[in-house]
Amino acid sequence: MNRTISVGLAFGFVVIAAITASFISGMKKPAERKPIEKVTKQVKSITVKNEAINTKLEITGRLLANQKVELFAEVGGMLLPNGNRFKEGNYFQKGQPLIRIENEEQKLNLLAQKSALMNQITLILPDLKSDYPQSFPTWETYLNQMDVNQKLQPLPKPVSDQEKYFISAKNLYNLYYNIQSQEKRMEKYTIQAPFNGALAAANITEGTVVRVGQKLGDFMNTWSYELEAAINEEDIELLDIGSSVKLKSDNSKETWVGKVSRISKVVDPGTQTIKVFISTSGNGLKEGMYLTGQVNGRKVDQAVEIPRTLLLEDNKVFVIENSALKMMEVDPIHYTTQTVVLKGLPDGTVLLDESIAGGYEGMEVTTY
Repeated sequence: MNRTISVGLAFGFVVIAAITASFISGMKKPAERKPIEKVTKQVKSITVKNEAINTKLEITGRLLANQKVELFAEVGGMLLPNGNRFKEGNYFQKGQPLIRIENEEQKLNLLAQKSALMNQITLILPDLKSDYPQSFPTWETYLNQMDVNQKLQPLPKPVSDQEKYFISAKNLYNLYYNIQSQEKRMEKYTIQAPFNGALAAANITEGTVVRVGQKLGDFMNTWSYELEAAINEEDIELLDIGSSVKLKSDNSKETWVGKVSRISKVVDPGTQTIKVFISTSGNGLKEGMYLTGQVNGRKVDQAVEIPRTLLLEDNKVFVIENSALKMMEVDPIHYTTQTVVLKGLPDGTVLLDESIAGGYEGMEVTTY
């Protein structure tokens, strides 16, 4: 019985404690919630003002000699010593002998041909004196002035068809043209510098025997060069022949000025670029150098230039209207490594001037 009383008392205390706790909690005032503060992001902005933009195209290319010729032998023989040795890097003035090939046999053959012509003219002089007396003094003077060691002069012109037939029958024209051919061949034993320049390659040395058709070396102009660069197809319309170019090399502090001399009409199918050739000259330039530079392109009217980081999805930007971000479509015209020239933003448009992580259309902002 005592146990039953103890259990009942314990249960009663629990019920009383629960009622008391419920009463006390009901007397407490509920905690007041603080209103959520609205945060508006501060951003940088610029006001658009369209104007004429001078475009600049970035280029990179390899330098090639504007004048470069390969030297081949048209005659054979031993290479003779020259005042300026035929060695790579040696400089030659225009007209100065590059190569001299031994020509003694050819020279003797030419002398024999000229002697045969002199002999034939001597034989026909009596017939000319009797049959064509008006032409006799001319032929006699021609014979007297002939020098086998000098270049052959043109034959006297016949005054009539009969005289022409007579001269032809005596084989004079055949001898004359054979001598001219030999004289032309004689010139090939000496190769002269076609312009001021230096040897870029020398494949033979003095004393060696030169074969017909053998490549002897390369000769190039060391002052005038051409840079071959590639421009994106969409940028080629901004470029004109004669446009000025500033060039520089990563391995030199020097700079050079060039001009666009040629623009290819073919698009590379692999890269979708078009070749552009830029003429330049100056000290310090060497064939094979890689140069970078900027080409002054055409002006783009009613455009604005902005950092490329502000361009979204290739053709959109954020503008600010009524203190909120709004996405606007634009028309990109020209890209550089840092900026983009575009159209489509009316004057007075407030443009977001920084990149915002997580920015979205309708986001409320204030400008500073």
